[in-house]
Amino acid sequence: MKSTYDQIWASALKKLEIRNHSKAELIRKLTEKFPGDRGTILKVIEEMERVQLLNDRRFTEEYVNHLIQKPIGRFKIMMEAKKRGLDQDLVEQALLDAGWSEIEAAKEALAAKERLLNEKDERKRKQKLINFLKNRGFGNSTIYRTLQ
Repeated sequence: MKSTYDQIWASALKKLEIRNHSKAELIRKLTEKFPGDRGTILKVIEEMERVQLLNDRRFTEEYVNHLIQKPIGRFKIMMEAKKRGLDQDLVEQALLDAGWSEIEAAKEALAAKERLLNEKDERKRKQKLINFLKNRGFGNSTIYRTLQ
C-alpha cells in the first residue's frame, strides 16, 4: 500500500502531466482530493518546487503569453491570473518581458469589432465600442486613447 505522501505525489504528478499548474492551484486541487493532509501536501509541493516540477515564475510567463494572444486588457489579464493564484508582480513582470502593450491590444480588439458592427448612429456605435472594450478588461484611459 502506498503512503499518503506517495499518493499525493502521484496525484500531483498526474495533474502536472495534463498541464502546468501554479502552486496555489495545485495546492487547492490536492486539498480537495486529500482534505485532511495539508501538511503532507505542502511537503510534496515543496519537493516539487525543489526539483523544478513546479515553478510559479515559469507558469506565470507561459500563462501570460497564452492570455496576451487574445486582445484583452490588463484588468481581464489580472483577474484571470488571480483565479490561478498567481502573484500580481510576477504577472506585471511577464507582461513587461513579453513587450505587451494594452493600447495595441485594444486597437486589435477594436479593429475586429468594428468590422462586425452595423450601427449607423455614431453615438450608439461609439457607446457599443466602449462597452465592448470595457467587457474585454480595458481601462477607461486606454479605451478613450484608443477611440481618439
